[in-house]
Amino acid sequence: MREPVGDRGGSTRSGRETRRKILAAASRVFADQGYIATEAQDIYRAAGVGRGAFYHHFRSETGSSDGGPVEKVAYAVVQESMIKDLLPQAVLPRLQTVVDASILLAVATPRVTEVRAALRIALEQGHPLFGFLWKAYIPWIAGFLAESRDLRELLPGVEPMRAAEDWVDGYTGRDARYRRSYRDLPAAIARLNETMVRLIAEPHVARHLDLSVERGITLFEASPWAGLEELAPARNDTNRPEPAK
Repeated sequence: MREPVGDRGGSTRSGRETRRKILAAASRVFADQGYIATEAQDIYRAAGVGRGAFYHHFRSETGSSDGGPVEKVAYAVVQESMIKDLLPQAVLPRLQTVVDASILLAVATPRVTEVRAALRIALEQGHPLFGFLWKAYIPWIAGFLAESRDLRELLPGVEPMRAAEDWVDGYTGRDARYRRSYRDLPAAIARLNETMVRLIAEPHVARHLDLSVERGITLFEASPWAGLEELAPARNDTNRPEPAK
């Protein structure tokens, strides 16, 4: 995993390693069973650390319930999944940055457990982190689209915030649809990107954009995630009924 955000109690190498173990285990647990079904003991047992070590790193404000620490771990996992610092800087056309963000995330999803965990946490209703990712990504993408508008890359009348909402909403919908077959997500997101570009970009700008899945693979291989690749299992269709003969 990338260096954890806000490494409390990690002034020593053993402290940092314990925190990494907890976050890696939490990612596996959240990706497998979601946030609501997860308790603190699920995480520290999966990490192979004691209850005391877990609560040392992820102590609740009151210390009175599991909800605080589990939420803190989930928040750390979601932060680990963010791609804001993984994209090439000052890319032109500026619209390429938006395409890069979505295709990198799509390529990373079937390969990196923490990304799958963060998406499941953010899309599962009934807890404080529901919606966290799109609340973070929509204004970020809107900022890039505003720059694109100022550079006259967008068609007249395109509103950056609305376009960002449509783009992120389209992404989250496809994530939900392909959750049981995440290996197909990059191709689905590449099609989404192509559609969005066709709707909002000036034709001469669209011609210079790289909308391919291969672009996402290249970005992934240049990212800190490259050494963490762990492909999601293929969809299990063994329970499908036999076709009628």
